[in-house]
Amino acid sequence: MRLPRMLLTFVLTIVVGGIAVGACLAALIPGTVGVATAHHYATKGVAELSNLTQPSTVYWNDGVTEMGTLGTQFRKPVDLGQVPQRLIDAVIATEDRTFWTNDGIDLGAVFRAFLKNVTSGQIEQGGSTITQQLVKNRILSNKRTVNRKVKEIEDAIRLNDKFSKKKILEEYLNTIYLGSGSYGVKSAAERYFQKPLDQITNGEAALLAGLISNPSSNNPFDYPSRAIRRRADVLRGEVESGYLTQAEADAANNEPIPTVRPPAEQRPTNFLVAEVQDQLLDDPRMGATPAERRNKLLKGGLKIYTSFDYRLQALAQETTDNEKPQKGEDWIASLVAIDPTTGAVKAMVGGPDFTGSQFNIATSANGRQTGSTFKVITLAAALANGYSPNDLVDGTDPCGVPSQFPNVPADQLPTNSAEGEGGLQPISVATANSVNCAFVRLATSVGYAKVVDMAHKLGITNNNLGPPYVLNETLGTKEQNTLAMATVMATIANRGVHHTPFVVAKVVSADGKVIIDDTTNAGDEALTTDVADCEQNVLRGTVSGGTGGNASVAGQAIFGKTGTTDNLTDAWFIGANPGGNGLQLATAVWFGNRTGAKEGAGFGGDSAAPIFQAFMSAALDGQPDAALPAPGPVCGRTGQVVNPDGGRTAAAPDVPALPTVEQTPSVRPPTSTPVTRPPSVTRPPSTTLPPVTTLPPVTTTPVITTQPLGTGGCATAPRSRISSCCRRTTTRSTT
Repeated sequence: MRLPRMLLTFVLTIVVGGIAVGACLAALIPGTVGVATAHHYATKGVAELSNLTQPSTVYWNDGVTEMGTLGTQFRKPVDLGQVPQRLIDAVIATEDRTFWTNDGIDLGAVFRAFLKNVTSGQIEQGGSTITQQLVKNRILSNKRTVNRKVKEIEDAIRLNDKFSKKKILEEYLNTIYLGSGSYGVKSAAERYFQKPLDQITNGEAALLAGLISNPSSNNPFDYPSRAIRRRADVLRGEVESGYLTQAEADAANNEPIPTVRPPAEQRPTNFLVAEVQDQLLDDPRMGATPAERRNKLLKGGLKIYTSFDYRLQALAQETTDNEKPQKGEDWIASLVAIDPTTGAVKAMVGGPDFTGSQFNIATSANGRQTGSTFKVITLAAALANGYSPNDLVDGTDPCGVPSQFPNVPADQLPTNSAEGEGGLQPISVATANSVNCAFVRLATSVGYAKVVDMAHKLGITNNNLGPPYVLNETLGTKEQNTLAMATVMATIANRGVHHTPFVVAKVVSADGKVIIDDTTNAGDEALTTDVADCEQNVLRGTVSGGTGGNASVAGQAIFGKTGTTDNLTDAWFIGANPGGNGLQLATAVWFGNRTGAKEGAGFGGDSAAPIFQAFMSAALDGQPDAALPAPGPVCGRTGQVVNPDGGRTAAAPDVPALPTVEQTPSVRPPTSTPVTRPPSVTRPPSTTLPPVTTLPPVTTTPVITTQPLGTGGCATAPRSRISSCCRRTTTRSTT
């Protein structure tokens, strides 16, 4: 029966005043002095309930499927209507049998606890109702003093007056700690029994209710016998309260207890979730300080919607695992696939096994040398500065440019590929065949300052490029990661519009406020449409008749570039398909040894291109056939002769016309069955990429330095493949 409000106030006064009366017993019970003087009754209102600490949930790009969680506590708040009645009954019977009728306190329990505490001189019993426990956990503290205990009683009465019983019970069930890192009944049910909350049995409900009073001592994983005894006590109380029959309780007592211990921490378990965490902890939109960002991410109950596509990620993991030419555990492949029209990263493989090595080569600040994939950037800089793919450039080796690099010894110059690739040739042909000396001379003609500036416009964020410049910089001697090279290709595929790549599409707070939204980025123009269209057509030649034939995909006019570094230590292919009316992807693939530069990766066209082909064929299966845009006026420019010292010579001999772009056949061969198994992605500590910056224009004469050149691994290469490598000493060059 509920007491009238005036009577309740009177009773509370008596309870509090009774403590003072207890002081009269001080001569007989020494401990009562501390109890008697602990509190002065106050009438101020109850404070608000503190916010619950909640982990943040990370979702795939469908916005529904969970990818993982990030937080310091395992908690999933739930509405009372979603809590099964059997669990509610077990909790009420165990923790507060008068809950539905009391006024926030159980007077009988309070007086019993009072007598025990006065006798001992300290707080030994609480007599706490569910409402009092909620006050202790969400308003006050766990400190065991008389002053705090009396305040708890006061606030419990006021809280009972402020909220409905259902609201109090809902908040309580979401607040309580149930051991093994589990906060709230929903999280506990899922972690202890690996099942949804609404599917737990009578025995499981009783076990959870028994954990509330002592989550450590009654833990079934550490103390199974205690857990069974405690469950029996709870079931006995349910029978006494009329919630269960004796037969139901007996059946519940015979249920097995859980034996699989849940994980203790909510750390990322794969490369993708780890990348999300790293980026958000470094994002000022999450807070002004590292501590603020961490608290918001790990305790704020955020909903984090990523750009990652479940199907494409599964395909990426499958192909990088199965298509790599070297099968040893240290030989790994990295793949990044981007939607060029938005910058959304659809798939990312940073390595084969997150638990074994959490180093993400896809986003690492160090990266790997890119080989001839960097020629894509040099080509863009040339076309953007008035050059034509019909221009003749000298591919003869060795390719020194004494006027600009006077201190490079002749025996340390980058050399041309062999097999008749020397001499004057159109830039388009030099691109398809990946002629090193042709691109060294093209880069010095355009100017390395412009090449580096173009690199940053297209998506290179690493500031390891010159000045000072290195003669063979256009051959990919500076390290970049897979994400950066995929972004370069995405910018070209998007007809020159660059989007900063993102893996976090949107972040929404627990109260529904949008904190981050990167889905509306309009992008910025890195290349004019005419230049980008022409470059796509030139790069098509690499796949249709050059070093990248193994990257061909039926029904799609794939364009891209191979890359191989010195001694065959790093193999690359970066490419894209035309958009058309279907899915468009810009994809970068790297293959090499996880321990560092180690010979054996092979040529980009032989190692990385097949991985690209397998992924893109499955990813684009069922998409409409797509052809390239028309080459346009840039590809139609009159050819001249490239002067390595700068600019072009107008008086040029007759130049072979640009090869006609091969139109993609409309009939596609059968493709492999798409992979549907979940991805087993992984990841090491990764470094969030810094914002894209553009180097200031270089107006002074550049400082020239040389870079030590390693011994090429080409002398022993088969003659049929020497055209993809080099004849003399090179540095990280070729296809």
